[in-house]
Amino acid sequence: MQIKPASHIAHIVRHYLVLNGALPRAAWFRLFADGNTGLVFNTGNASLRQPGGRETQQRSWLYGQLSGYRDLDISGDLHWIIVVLQPYGAFHLWRMPATELTDRLFPAQELLGSSIDEISAALLSTPDLNNCINKLNAWISSLIDKKNAPEPLLQQAVQLINSAEGSMPVHALLKELKVNERMLERKFKQATGISPKQYSGIVRVNASAKKLQHKSGSLTAVAYDHDYFDQAHFIKDFRKYTGITPWQYQHSVDQLALNFIKF
Repeated sequence: MQIKPASHIAHIVRHYLVLNGALPRAAWFRLFADGNTGLVFNTGNASLRQPGGRETQQRSWLYGQLSGYRDLDISGDLHWIIVVLQPYGAFHLWRMPATELTDRLFPAQELLGSSIDEISAALLSTPDLNNCINKLNAWISSLIDKKNAPEPLLQQAVQLINSAEGSMPVHALLKELKVNERMLERKFKQATGISPKQYSGIVRVNASAKKLQHKSGSLTAVAYDHDYFDQAHFIKDFRKYTGITPWQYQHSVDQLALNFIKF
């Protein structure tokens, strides 16, 4: 379930995502890139294990941009509230170069220290979801640097790429923004963790995934709708970011979110 943030923080928070479900045994889930960073608050007893790692139960996780996909082994009662930030959201809130978070999923305390514990405890002690969202709105509002808003160039670049569903060529983006490629790439990477071209590719795959999710047309039609040269190119690009084919995604049974599926 997606919930909109308070309007005054919408330039930092894209939406809240609430995931619930009891897992009788450990199950593998695939998370693939969606162009956003975020915070996961674990308000249940779910444990998480990444490939090659140990099972661990944390109250909060922080994740950066994914350049591809990540498989997660999850067990227990899944009760997560995910703060899905705008692509540049983590950079604005914590002023850490976003490239240092790329392809990372780790306990939030490692970066935020004990400051994350208070809001985690508040969410645990608040059974009502609406009150949880209100507390998150207030907490994030307190973190926002009101003297230094996200750079308009970045906001406009993200908006243009999203509006075109990732199909706007870089040269057209540069022309619209009236900026040179080197400057845009440097600023975009520092704030989002990836290049404008990578972000466009991720947005395009997610836009096509949404069509597949709603079974809107054949694979060929979806490919052409999103400016892929042909179906083969579409399949190759989709697999690059998700690890599966469009057909496999379209027929996956358990989709907890657009970019989060159970195997």
